[in-house]
Amino acid sequence: MRRNPTVHNWHIFYVVFPFAILILYPCILYFALPSSLFWTFFALSLAYFIPPAGKETVIPLMVVAGIPWWLAAFSIMLFDLMGALFIIWNFPLALRIPWFGHWAERFMLTGREQFDRYPIIEHISSVGLAFFVMIPFEGSGGVAASIIGRVLGMDYLKILISVGVGSLLSASAIALSAGYIISLVESGIISGIAGAGILIVAVIAAYIWAKRRQRNGRAKVDENNAE
Repeated sequence: MRRNPTVHNWHIFYVVFPFAILILYPCILYFALPSSLFWTFFALSLAYFIPPAGKETVIPLMVVAGIPWWLAAFSIMLFDLMGALFIIWNFPLALRIPWFGHWAERFMLTGREQFDRYPIIEHISSVGLAFFVMIPFEGSGGVAASIIGRVLGMDYLKILISVGVGSLLSASAIALSAGYIISLVESGIISGIAGAGILIVAVIAAYIWAKRRQRNGRAKVDENNAE
């Protein structure tokens, strides 16, 4: 039987640690960044935790504001990791949160049906989970990924590694793309607009695709419940 850290004496540590990191990290950046740049970073970081904002919107804004691309990418990865770590360590507690508990239970039910339909997903769970985190749409962060990892029965360390790798690759790609578009704008406005248009279309297409899959999954769950 897998050892559940939440039933041991360190359960308070498991609750507090992710939040402590999320508080300590901006405190360090407060002394490392210029004041105006830090508060811009702080505001955008808060926005990342409020739906429907995601890495596909927050990271480009960070880069445009003058935050180094590597700092933006690392920060988003850290946020995703701490979200995943909190869920891994405190999932029973998290389910008691009214809105989150209802969403998580529905998310797990839909995910379990998808895995039953496509068993191959479970055989590539680590890679598949990393790709899930890489997809830039609402709900593809560390929290949702950790729930999927639990549904798949993945080891906690594998979940964290998948979330970290997927988030870092995705955030870096978005940050570098944003920086490249900015350089195009500085060198030629037409090329910059064209590059921005391609990126926006790609993000919208990924978002619509994800929404359709989510809607179809919910509809099938409702049909099964009705039967």
